[in-house]
Amino acid sequence: MTDLGTTRRPFLSLTKAYSLLTKAQTTSAVVFSTFAAIHGVQLLAANVGGASLANHWLIVGRPFYQDEHMEGILVTGSAVTHVLTGLAKLGIRLYWNRNKQLTAAIAPPNNENNLLRYHGLAGYLLIPLAGLHYYLVRGLPIDYYGDSAFIDFGYIAWGLQNKSIFSYGLHTALIVAASYHMVSGIKYIFQRKPRPVVAVDSSKVPLNGRSVAVDQKATKQKKSVLIQKSVIAGLSLALVSSLVIISRDTKKIPLRLDFAKMYARII
Repeated sequence: MTDLGTTRRPFLSLTKAYSLLTKAQTTSAVVFSTFAAIHGVQLLAANVGGASLANHWLIVGRPFYQDEHMEGILVTGSAVTHVLTGLAKLGIRLYWNRNKQLTAAIAPPNNENNLLRYHGLAGYLLIPLAGLHYYLVRGLPIDYYGDSAFIDFGYIAWGLQNKSIFSYGLHTALIVAASYHMVSGIKYIFQRKPRPVVAVDSSKVPLNGRSVAVDQKATKQKKSVLIQKSVIAGLSLALVSSLVIISRDTKKIPLRLDFAKMYARII
């Protein structure tokens, strides 16, 4: 008996795998955004009440994301899941691009075009930036003290005052990349289902060949991108200004000698 025409299909096709990876990536982004929102508000509080208010909200909000169980879900778990699914999707896209015949028959979801142009690049930059930040504010204190729950923004302030180029460079890059990536991703999350295409009456198409609907859609898209970029710029500026305020407001740092030793492990 011949096996011709009876070859089994793979259990999981690339398109199905890509779709599942996208769902996992989106879910992890929503989960991580909970932590990012809390931590962002803690930092932004410096614009209202200086370093003292920022430290107050840091202590108040920290139990929500540094709990023994919640940290593995809200922070590390969601971040690792988001990165791994993103890298897996990148591998699939590279495979599609190298196989032109396959690319012609299969294409990534159209709704991914809703993302800003450098969404992916910002995400890849966040891997080393966020990793270094996590090691600085979580890994080093745990290694040195056994815990980091009692450390406030004075730790960051010491770095901003004494390791200015490194600290401002790291955190400014982290803020800009994170703001860009997250603001871009928010639109994607809430516009996952594309609207159905409506047939255009040929009598309503102008002589230049472009319909009014197409022009309106392009204008709306440009306006949306402009709003997103404005939000990114405003959010980034507010967060960076918080760093400056925290650095200037923090006059006394009792653990400065310990902080110097901890920073010395990096720079």
